[in-house]
Amino acid sequence: MWATALPSSSSSSVRQTRLGLKVDGIRAGNARVAAVVEADFFGGVPGVGIGENFGVVRLRLANVRLNWERTSLTIGQDWMVFAPQNPVSLAAAAIPQLAAAGNNWARLPQVKVEHRFNPNIALQAAVLAPQTGDSSPSPAFLIQPNSGAVSNVPFLQSRIVFSGKNWLGSGKPGMIGISGHFGRSRIFQGTPSIGRTIDSTGIAADWNFPLAKRVTLSGEVFFGQNLGGFQAGVFQGYNPDPLVLNGSNREPQGASAIGTRGGWVQAGFTPNVLKDRLTVYASFGIDDPSDEDLLSVVPRDWRTQNTAFAFDAIYRVTPQFSVGAEVRSFRTTYFLSGTRRATHFNLAAAYSF
Repeated sequence: MWATALPSSSSSSVRQTRLGLKVDGIRAGNARVAAVVEADFFGGVPGVGIGENFGVVRLRLANVRLNWERTSLTIGQDWMVFAPQNPVSLAAAAIPQLAAAGNNWARLPQVKVEHRFNPNIALQAAVLAPQTGDSSPSPAFLIQPNSGAVSNVPFLQSRIVFSGKNWLGSGKPGMIGISGHFGRSRIFQGTPSIGRTIDSTGIAADWNFPLAKRVTLSGEVFFGQNLGGFQAGVFQGYNPDPLVLNGSNREPQGASAIGTRGGWVQAGFTPNVLKDRLTVYASFGIDDPSDEDLLSVVPRDWRTQNTAFAFDAIYRVTPQFSVGAEVRSFRTTYFLSGTRRATHFNLAAAYSF
């Protein structure tokens, strides 16, 4: 069992505290069995004036993993296979840093297989519950299916990983991954019996390796369409009433996917001071939906681009206790209302046991 507490300058940040239970060491035939359940308090707040302090428990992970010599099978809710890297941040724990600014992420129910061909090459493949991120809020007790669930087609994802324990002779581990994603949405317009199918697709590359003895580089780049369920497209998956340019004319058509591209990069530096307990990070991310896909019959204030910068300093007081400071800045451009900016400063502490 473990817990990680993450208080900061914002009272709601205590809701990022994680509680979990991990079981390992069990054997089933030739397989080693491991299981994990992890939750935090970022699942919503009661509708009262001080509700931000009463975070609802949110399930993060819940899966069982069977490990053989070169193959593993994971069943349950886990991080998705597509674009799985996240920047380092103490302040952004409940929602990964640079989400909706180049960092695709999701934790989804899935069945995942991983096979390691040799110590340096592994292949992952998964069938996942579809999550397109476009279901409407509803007071119903049970959640309403989104367009991905209505399509009756699961998400399919795969990733090949090239890794090493001594990356380019640095003496430190490193890796590069290439991943792909496929899914579908079914959009109903006009009458409930008529639906339009829209694909959800993506290709991504991710990396995490040392550049020098005290410098690391991590990040992702991606492009695809209808990726709103992963917070890509700046939370925008499809356009319900797009206008298509045909010469000088603009012609309406049925719902279509919003294409997008972007990524993020983070550099980390551990100076030769304080017994190597201090590390500083500089991060940048961008998500840039296709402007042509945002033209619509009914003018909407679509988000046409989102960028974010972050600078972090994290000091490990002990292996279990860390403190940090972070400056994060956002710049979001809207189709109609122009550009909005926000900057905030975070103080964070994390204790794991």
